[in-house]
Amino acid sequence: MPTLGSVKTTVQDIVDVVRTYPDVAPIVPAGGFSTKTALAFANDTMQRFLAEGLDWKWNRGYIPPILTVALQQDYCTAITDASWLEQGWCIDINNNTNNGNRAPKPVFSAETVRDLGQTSYQGKPFNYSLIPNSLAFMGLWQPQTAYSCAYGQPMTPITPIQQFVDANGNILYIDSTVLNLNYNSPGFTGTPITLPPNAPYGVSGTTQPLLPADTPPGTTVQDGTVVWTVADPNAFAVRLAPLPALSGLAWLLYPVYQKLPPFFTSLSQSIDPIPQNLIYLFRQGFRAFAMGHGNAKQFNQAYAQWEEDLQAALRSGDREGEDCFMYPSEGIMGSAYRSGMPVGPGWPYTYYP
Repeated sequence: MPTLGSVKTTVQDIVDVVRTYPDVAPIVPAGGFSTKTALAFANDTMQRFLAEGLDWKWNRGYIPPILTVALQQDYCTAITDASWLEQGWCIDINNNTNNGNRAPKPVFSAETVRDLGQTSYQGKPFNYSLIPNSLAFMGLWQPQTAYSCAYGQPMTPITPIQQFVDANGNILYIDSTVLNLNYNSPGFTGTPITLPPNAPYGVSGTTQPLLPADTPPGTTVQDGTVVWTVADPNAFAVRLAPLPALSGLAWLLYPVYQKLPPFFTSLSQSIDPIPQNLIYLFRQGFRAFAMGHGNAKQFNQAYAQWEEDLQAALRSGDREGEDCFMYPSEGIMGSAYRSGMPVGPGWPYTYYP
């Protein structure tokens, strides 16, 4: 028997079933113009399905883990399908306390927010937001300079911001996801390389790298011993607050996001990521949109019933407990620890772990 998700349902499969309804058959006939019409119904259904506020587990994606750089707030990535950030966490990646006994490294939760502004405050980054790479804060390329890696070091080394824009408008960044960080990473997709502890990413050359305008994303260029990667300006960067501290700890960031709804261009496409147990809802929504196109009298009732059934499926997730956090505004023995900024629900971390 096939497991959940192993059977792929296509848009054509949905059309074949919906066409059996007498009130919809004239609207979704076979061949010709109906292909565009059916694709429009499928896209409308998918966009509405994934517009819900619930973080569907089957629509979740991991941004490959990011290694922080001191005083760098934004981190370019190759992620193009992010809709919104769901959650995340930070790992004190260089903490080896009791590592011989296989004790886990310290992990701290992160808060995901819609927008973060520029900040100069340094501390433990616990706020994440998404912005286009084209809006990320960039550094200035430095000649004959060591671009250091914080992995394996007790404190984050002083190093330039590891992304810049060349003279032709290409965004170049050092991709930390290619490192072998000896940590089981669910979002790791890079090719591991061996990097000795305390080694830099490389030393830049004497002339700033320059690529032709509109160089394809993912292209790499050698600069001395540094390798730069071209970023897609329309992909997403992760913005942090506060800034990773100068000579502070290095953090491995794990942002989790909900994916954008896919766009259908062919009836042969699978309706992934909708799982098999929710195919009935996709088919129901498709039928409702088709009825609306035909100005059917039953459209309002059909659409309202679909919305009700969709909400019922969403509420089924409420059977699971939420992993929520409480940040006390002061300690049991008195006022909260204060160091530069007050520690409380809006700013739960100090300078220190």
